[in-house]
Amino acid sequence: MSLSTALNAAVTGLAVNQRGLEIASHNIGNAHTDGYSRKIIQQEAISTSSFGSGGVQISNVQRVADEFLINQVRTESATLGKAATRDRYFGNLQDMFGTISSNSSIGQQMADLSSRMESLAVEPESPTNALALIDTALMMTRDMNDMSNRIVDLRHGADVEIDQVVDQVNLDLQRVAKLNQDIANASNLGINAGDLRDSRDLALKRVGQAINIKTFERDTGEVVVVTGDAKVLVDGDAATIDYEASSPGQIGTAFQTISIDGQSIQSDIRDGKLKGLLEVRDKVLPNLHSELDALAAKTRDVLNQVHNRGMGFPAANSLSGTRNFTDTATETVTLDVDIRVATTSNNGLIQGHFDLPAGAYTLDDMATALNDGFIAAGLPDGPIATASVSASGLTITAANAAHGIGIADFNGGADATIAYDDGSGAVDIAGFSNFFGLNDLFVTEGIVPGGSNQNASSTLDVRADIIANPGVVSHGRLSTDPTVPVAGETRGVSIGNGSIAAAMAAALSENQSFDAVGGLPPIDKPLHEYAAEIIGLNSQLAADASEKMAFEEALIEQLETRQADFSGVSIDEELANILTLQNAFSASARVVTTVDEMLDTILQLKR
Repeated sequence: MSLSTALNAAVTGLAVNQRGLEIASHNIGNAHTDGYSRKIIQQEAISTSSFGSGGVQISNVQRVADEFLINQVRTESATLGKAATRDRYFGNLQDMFGTISSNSSIGQQMADLSSRMESLAVEPESPTNALALIDTALMMTRDMNDMSNRIVDLRHGADVEIDQVVDQVNLDLQRVAKLNQDIANASNLGINAGDLRDSRDLALKRVGQAINIKTFERDTGEVVVVTGDAKVLVDGDAATIDYEASSPGQIGTAFQTISIDGQSIQSDIRDGKLKGLLEVRDKVLPNLHSELDALAAKTRDVLNQVHNRGMGFPAANSLSGTRNFTDTATETVTLDVDIRVATTSNNGLIQGHFDLPAGAYTLDDMATALNDGFIAAGLPDGPIATASVSASGLTITAANAAHGIGIADFNGGADATIAYDDGSGAVDIAGFSNFFGLNDLFVTEGIVPGGSNQNASSTLDVRADIIANPGVVSHGRLSTDPTVPVAGETRGVSIGNGSIAAAMAAALSENQSFDAVGGLPPIDKPLHEYAAEIIGLNSQLAADASEKMAFEEALIEQLETRQADFSGVSIDEELANILTLQNAFSASARVVTTVDEMLDTILQLKR
């Protein structure tokens, strides 16, 4: 080997070891950089035709990465993103609903309400008992309203979060497209693109956490990104995913669809944070809200039916119905028994009465019949009461401001059957006062019995005049003694009559039939137990979500550990490598020095 060949080998050795030191330093500097894969140099001997050896050169700077592991982490990140989102929202719901045994749960509040009704039944003359009952009822309705509104807020929050996630995905897709171009250009110029690939993998990981994706790489080094159903997200250019959050509203708010170029991709989203948010927004929260609505509506209907059988002491001067109508001239009611409407004094004595005969009436005809009867019952002093019916409902008012209104169905203590036909076919409803909602305890503004229960939980409230005057809450029942009452002498209701309060307490303990709604099957249980079922189902789903997230976190941690073991930087190894490279560099430098000395010797020999 000539001295020039030796010198060339040493010089190339210096260059290779210098480059190796540069790569090792780069690895150490990025040891804690998220997504960084260590780089190693691959050397090869330089062969020449004349001498057989021309030193050493770097054939490639290799990026140490396991594509299979990278894809596994990306896939499981999508599953973790979905699980973590569900767990977070279920945690919020757990905080809101509490546990079944909590003293502040809806079920416990219903038990408290039943206890207040029992106290009123035992001592109906006590204003304190009536006030306590209404306070407890108000606490229950306010909490139910609050829960309903918070579910709506959570749903809107999920929708806003979907918008934010879509915006971030779009930014990452654009970054992937830009890095694709940079990697292709680097490959064409023979420049190492390992760090660019790391950056691209990091952007793809973020996309994969949000939405399930698949990728494949072209010969140019560019990757094509598609959804699970092969909707193209990146192929050269990046697609733009379109979405805009809706304004806050009720649970029935319609939301936009996630789309690309006007075509929905929502059905393609089967995993990831976006899928978790969509499930929470469109299934979990609406299901829970519909269960709460069913509870609110059933509470209203069950207690109103009993409350409408009775009257306060003293009774309210005017009763206004909550059932609305469309055309009072054509809509009909058919009564299967007579209905007594009486006016009572503040000590419970009947002052006048009219028995509306059983039969079929239009709503207008029924109001006319009531008014005619009230006039006849009050002669010669004028009508005992007045009745009016309109689209907003039926109203009956005692003529004397000091008198109250009492209503009783002559059906042996049972409710009358009211066949109501609004033109679409007759439906049977129990109780005259209950049908019209004349003496309701609970109201749901804009939501009537028999219609949709949607948003009943957000509107459930105690009737305003009862809040203002708890004394008019029903605790006794107007007498249905067939003997014709004598005005001013016959007792309509006594101050000690707590039969209706007792019946309301009993109704809270009786099984009620609930249709399948939300995530619950058909159920026959008391109201407070149905409330417990709602809390129990939510608790079970929350536990499942937490368990799923814990499993996915452990799996991701295991995969990322394997990935780090394979691709990550070990500072100790790099330092050891630097010492090796330093020694090799020193050796090459020593060769250069030695060759230089030898050349000097040869030159001196020629002199």
